[in-house]
Amino acid sequence: MPTRSTLYRLASAIELITGITLLLLPSVVMPLLFNAASSAAAERLMQLYGLALLGLGVACWESPCPLPAKRGLLVYNCSAAVLLITLGSQQLSGGAAVWTGALIHVILGGLMIRDQFAHVSS
Repeated sequence: MPTRSTLYRLASAIELITGITLLLLPSVVMPLLFNAASSAAAERLMQLYGLALLGLGVACWESPCPLPAKRGLLVYNCSAAVLLITLGSQQLSGGAAVWTGALIHVILGGLMIRDQFAHVSS
């Protein structure tokens, strides 16, 4: 298991990179996630989501990551995993990035759950 600091720094970096990508290239990301043509409204929503991920990444970048920020990342990763798996399994999203994103969120969420239980018992 990565060290606690490395785990949250990695998750923060992923969210920062994803946020910047969504902000700058929403029309590229949209078909990768949803296998659908992009619209102006969808692109604006992708950019808003990108801004939210930038905020999450910045809030969690500090080393060591503050406990409330760790919990925020945990909730986000577990929720994102459930949503992406649901979208992919119901064929609501046929984009190539859905299953990769779901896997990344499952792994990060699992490691964060493990870390939170270790934090409670120590």
